[in-house]
Parts: sequence; C-alpha cells; structure tokens
Amino acid sequence: MAFIRVFRTPKHNKFDYNPMYWNPEKEDLQERLESVEKSKTNDPEALKARIGRGLRHRTAGVSSETRGFRSQQVQKSNKTLVIVLAILILGALGLLFYLAPMIQAATETTI
Repeated sequence: MAFIRVFRTPKHNKFDYNPMYWNPEKEDLQERLESVEKSKTNDPEALKARIGRGLRHRTAGVSSETRGFRSQQVQKSNKTLVIVLAILILGALGLLFYLAPMIQAATETTI
C-alpha cells in the first residue's frame, strides 16, 4: 500500500530537448568539398552529383527571375482592372444622366 505523502511533493518531470541548428550554406559547402574530392578520382557517381547540383542551382536562379516577371504581370493586370472599372462607372453615369430626363418626362406625362 502506498502511503499518502503530506510533506514531500513530487519532483517535476524534466524535458530533455536539445535544439538542432541547420545551416544550409555550411551543408552546401561540405557537399561541394566532398564533390571536389570525389571528382579527383573520376568517379561516375560524383559526376552525376555535380550535374544534379548544377541543375538545382540553375532552377533556383530561375525562380528569382520569375518573381520579378510575375510582379510585373500582376501590376499590369491591376492597371487593366482599374481602367475597365473606370470606363464602366463613367458609362453608367453617362447613361444615367442621358436617360434620367427621359424617364422623368415619361413619368410626368402618365400621372
């Protein structure tokens, strides 16, 4: 049987967490250094890895260029939208001022 503990409180649970830091630049540097060492031995796997890394870096550069292109396209689209809305509003006001006297005259003659 367990006795009731009156004077001794239970100890807290410890959380053992060691945070990890990931440095992608350092990892990329280590990968490149290993690749250089392997390329000195004319290993076909090293050649494949070097080509793959080059393709990865090339596609990363394209994405930064497309961001600028996309923002230009969004700005162009926004300008077009504002112009179309302005034309529609002016057209509606023009019709309203043109048709308002006719509608008013038609309602006065029927009354």
